[in-house]
Amino acid sequence: MIARDRLALPLFFFFILPALVTAEPGVPSAKAIASQALPAAAVQAAPLPKDVRWIRKSSEYFALCVQTYREAQRAVRQTAKKERKNWVVVLDIDETVLDNSQYQIELFSSGTEFTLDSWAAWVKRREAGTVPGAKAFLDSVRGLGRKAHVAFISNRDVSLDQDTIENMKRLGLFRDGDIMLSKTGKDDTKEVRRQCLTSGAGRCAKYGPMPIVALLGDQIRDFMELTKPEQIQELRDSKIADDTLWGQKYFMLPNPMYGDWGKL
Repeated sequence: MIARDRLALPLFFFFILPALVTAEPGVPSAKAIASQALPAAAVQAAPLPKDVRWIRKSSEYFALCVQTYREAQRAVRQTAKKERKNWVVVLDIDETVLDNSQYQIELFSSGTEFTLDSWAAWVKRREAGTVPGAKAFLDSVRGLGRKAHVAFISNRDVSLDQDTIENMKRLGLFRDGDIMLSKTGKDDTKEVRRQCLTSGAGRCAKYGPMPIVALLGDQIRDFMELTKPEQIQELRDSKIADDTLWGQKYFMLPNPMYGDWGKL
């Protein structure tokens, strides 16, 4: 009898008791309780959006940037041979020479969207990286002689110039003598600043007039002024294919994270 009692007790705990617990309505199963007790670290983080992942992870993005900059380098060298006076290469900054994908990651992780305040805070951290191919291109341009000049036309607010320049200097992207033309107000469009360079007027007076031999950017407004959203579609449907300046003077960098196309 004693041996049979000893056997009966384990059987009760292994088979009968679990059945009684799970059979009672409203009582969670052991599996459910265990799943609720999982530590936060065991919960898999949501993957980054594909656009940001492409920038951060793909070899295709890296190759496209390097390819674009090398094509621009060859074109600038050829054009520069024909210039007898000072000339300038114009570049956008964000997603053209500076990589701000970390800012996009932080927006996603926090579940927030772009704001001017969060953007200014990011710029002041001076932590943007380098777009592949940018430094080699800039070094090449500056090595073409005293007539060569580099100008950056950005829609970053002019109040952020010092942080922008220090970030770029740390990466070897900005040198003394380079021209920074940030946005001073609503009417200070990129086209206004491009004309500033070619005319040598306004805040560009100290440089004198200079022809722009190449434009590099990641948005269509880095190359031409658009007044209506539908013009973007018109460019895509017909005008770009017939414009020989693309690949000779205009060089577009890939940016799937944001742009005017997102408003269409």
